[in-house]
Amino acid sequence: MLHRAALFASAWLVFAAPPAPLAAQEPDPARIAAAKELMQAAGVARQFDEVMPLLTKQIADSFVVLAPDKSSEIREVFGQLAIKFVDRKGELIDKIAEVYAEKLTAEDISALTAFYKSPAGIKFIAVQPEIMRRSVMLGHRWGQALGREIDEEARRELKKRGVDL
Repeated sequence: MLHRAALFASAWLVFAAPPAPLAAQEPDPARIAAAKELMQAAGVARQFDEVMPLLTKQIADSFVVLAPDKSSEIREVFGQLAIKFVDRKGELIDKIAEVYAEKLTAEDISALTAFYKSPAGIKFIAVQPEIMRRSVMLGHRWGQALGREIDEEARRELKKRGVDL
């Protein structure tokens, strides 16, 4: 009897639940093209150009740790791969442009593109890498300091409760 009641409740939930939302419609191709123009104006493609060598260097470094005596061969291979795969950024740009087109109106995209092409936007693009580097550094330092404070306070509180670490 209990099994039958659980089965009935499950069936009721399935049929009484609202239908799942329909899949999002394909964004307008003109809006996707405008989003790609926005990404170009904002310097997104250049950012990917900077990321690929860093990514391949990190992976190469991890390979060198495994075979330090083969470091020159490993670095040569990864240097070639960085060049080979940098052109793949178009795949990601296409996907991100779809997200921009989905989340922003044509008017939003146009206004943002105009901003990035303006003197203030051009300056923002120029200083953004330095802002990001310094922000990461500041965030890292802040996180370390906060982590130490949390560690110290947790140890004090635990010691009060008889847990000495």
